[in-house]
Amino acid sequence: MAEGVMSGFSFTKLIVSDVDNLYTFYNRVFGLIEKARVRQGEGEHELDEIIMGADVEGYSHPTLVIQRFPNLPIPKPGEVTLGFVVDDVDAVVEKAWAEGGSVYRAAHAQPKHGVKVAFIKDSDGHMIEVVEML
Repeated sequence: MAEGVMSGFSFTKLIVSDVDNLYTFYNRVFGLIEKARVRQGEGEHELDEIIMGADVEGYSHPTLVIQRFPNLPIPKPGEVTLGFVVDDVDAVVEKAWAEGGSVYRAAHAQPKHGVKVAFIKDSDGHMIEVVEML
């Protein structure tokens, strides 16, 4: 690898119906903050997106980018499953429910794998796997 070239996972982009609504969901449920807001382009290239990440300086941690193309159809949810490792699965499920999300599969322990897992959906219907290490 060339010197100065960084490699590794950096971001996920999720096309949503309402970036402000989904920002509120991911901020309140997972504590992600807005790192940048991008509004640019016109016609089918018009874009509105919020780049979210951990409350740390810069972009050293992976980010979640929620974006909307106002002049293009929104894909059906299910194109991706987001994964979050959390300290308390049950608390996150409760927060998601309170923020307009839904429970797809209730929290359940998987002792063989050392985890407790729940599957929830955000307020747009995108799947999220929430994992607590046991």
